[in-house]
Amino acid sequence: MRVNTMELESDRVRPLLDVVTESIAQPRFVVILLGTFGALALVLGAIGIYGVVAYGVTQRTREIGVRSALGATPRDVLVLVIGEALALAAVGVALGVAGALALTGLLRGQLYEVRPTDPATFLNASLGLLAVALLASAVPALRAMRVDPAHVLRS
Repeated sequence: MRVNTMELESDRVRPLLDVVTESIAQPRFVVILLGTFGALALVLGAIGIYGVVAYGVTQRTREIGVRSALGATPRDVLVLVIGEALALAAVGVALGVAGALALTGLLRGQLYEVRPTDPATFLNASLGLLAVALLASAVPALRAMRVDPAHVLRS
């Protein structure tokens, strides 16, 4: 019985690109999945920050109107609202960094050529989260700037 050697070789011989693609398929899937969940968490966090700041502005409309009537400029109101939102976000980022530093041992096996406590990574992530908090609080802050003191004092 004679075996066709061409058939056997064709089963084993494949382009290198196919071999590499197959070998990194699972890690690639995990990275895409984690990135998707991370982006979803970032969007949900931004929506949450927006909601909390918008609610706070709604609750403080009279205070903002009185401040404006007593001489606060729209810029002062903007700085007040965004400053408070960023202060809360900074507390959250600080707690998150502390938690991440405490749990870095769990990720050691998943990191390649990056230390678990890489300062640049922690700094960039923190600045990114603060930037998202700034953007999420900008819309309610702009709405607070437009509060009409006369209308608020009449009500």
